[in-house]
Amino acid sequence: MIIACSQCHKKLRINAAKYAGKNLSLTCRNCGHIFSCAVPQTNKILVAHGEPEVCRTVLDICRQDVGEILTCSDAAMARKLLDRQSFSVLLLDVALPGTFPFQLIEEIHRSGDPIKIILLPSVYNRTAYKRTPSSLYGANGYLELHHLSDRLIPLLHDLLPELALKSRPFSAIKDGGEERPLPVSAGTKQQAEELARLLIADIALYHQEQIDLGIEFRDLEVRLTAELEEGRRMLACRIPQVELDREDYLLSALMQFATVREKELRTKGETAHE
Repeated sequence: MIIACSQCHKKLRINAAKYAGKNLSLTCRNCGHIFSCAVPQTNKILVAHGEPEVCRTVLDICRQDVGEILTCSDAAMARKLLDRQSFSVLLLDVALPGTFPFQLIEEIHRSGDPIKIILLPSVYNRTAYKRTPSSLYGANGYLELHHLSDRLIPLLHDLLPELALKSRPFSAIKDGGEERPLPVSAGTKQQAEELARLLIADIALYHQEQIDLGIEFRDLEVRLTAELEEGRRMLACRIPQVELDREDYLLSALMQFATVREKELRTKGETAHE
């Protein structure tokens, strides 16, 4: 993007993709004059999701209404894209490989990026252990995967009316596609660990308050008894019982989540008291 100094009219070049939607204070290298510049908001979406079908679905729903849609399948690439470019919306997988959702959301908030964040659950089952989330870890909204087709465009309308998107019918994700495939090349243990990670990420979205209280009062497993039992039933449908008898994969995944979450909560508490 090329702009001109308001005093000497010397032309300056700025990265419009990186600073889109922001008000910048610039200093002219030619005359030293300081002036402000409003960079237009870009119509760009980042889909950070580990399931390719979800990325393809968002592309099909929004490709004619959104200026640009980028996709990535892990946290490292998501961070790189967020650092280099400016997006209007981030569709964030709660089980994105390489991070927990609250970590990435906190990083975005600390950076001051005005991006709107929509969480997408793992969706292994439409009803198991689910209810309307009491909190979204600081995100702006969430959508079940089977509601992408009919509710994504209206939600974008609500969050960013200036995008002027057009809602139109689209075929929903197939029921059979709701269960994310496990890595075929991985061994049974790795598959069990991955499935447990996805299930805990999903449970954590719907029960954030219970998890945070469980961390505080050291009774997390008790507070999530029903959810863990349901998760173990779902594990048993995909993983041989002989493997599940070797380790409580779901509890291990929950403890890993809780360890990182406790550290994040402690950091936020220390910052608030400074």
